[in-house]
Amino acid sequence: MRDTPPELARSVLDAAPDAMIIIDAAGIIQRTNRQVSVLFGYAHDEIIGQSIEQLIPQRFRASHIGQRERYVGNLRVRPMGAGLELFGRRRDGTEFPVEISLSPIEDRGQILVAAAIRDVTDRKCVEAQLIVARQAADAAREFADRANEGKSRFLATASHDLRQPLQTIELLNGTLRRRVTDRYAIEALSQQEQAIAAM
Repeated sequence: MRDTPPELARSVLDAAPDAMIIIDAAGIIQRTNRQVSVLFGYAHDEIIGQSIEQLIPQRFRASHIGQRERYVGNLRVRPMGAGLELFGRRRDGTEFPVEISLSPIEDRGQILVAAAIRDVTDRKCVEAQLIVARQAADAAREFADRANEGKSRFLATASHDLRQPLQTIELLNGTLRRRVTDRYAIEALSQQEQAIAAM
């Protein structure tokens, strides 16, 4: 099987939509694509030959060295830092969230590691906005539930408070009906009785 011409390999690497970095077992950057310069702000010649830890925030560098060494001892294709928040560090010192996939490759008997790096700032912003929206919706639902409970208590109290005087009026109306003999008064009491029943 023929080796891939260097120009073709370089074109394929540069065509990748994600930043691609190839490091050796010691963590030294051997090759990059154009997206690395776009994402991290380093010129191609500035980054080649540098430690991969240069692209990681200072607070993670010491632990990354140990993780990198463990990965070289157990090479396999996998996402980096599953379940962890990963960050890259630009030349100007700004940090940004990233996703990284690792793949071991062999070049002339030397083991290298290819890292595909994706800036996930936009996705993290959307996720944060969804969390805020969900919390706002939960708060609105809780407020509505409390309002409904308050309304139910008010209606129960109002119903009780109104029922008592109406029962008193109904009793008085019944007492009057038993004592009144005038036809017009009886008719008025009947209408009043219907109004009380409706209330």
